[in-house]
Amino acid sequence: MRPLSDVHPSPPPHPGFPTETTTTRAGTVGDDVLRVHELTDDADPRPRCGAGEGEPVDEWLRAVNCPDCAR
Repeated sequence: MRPLSDVHPSPPPHPGFPTETTTTRAGTVGDDVLRVHELTDDADPRPRCGAGEGEPVDEWLRAVNCPDCAR
């Protein structure tokens, strides 16, 4: 008996679908939980755009939506 992978091979990935997993560290600053910033890869993560100087940063697994961080 042949393995199922020979009978039903997996389809190729959809064009534009990421084949590698890349993770951008993202988070919010202070009380603003709607604006999500890209965080630097430091021990003390800070927004790439420099927002919220001195305010606490919460890291999330969310899409970055800050236009200044996306530049």
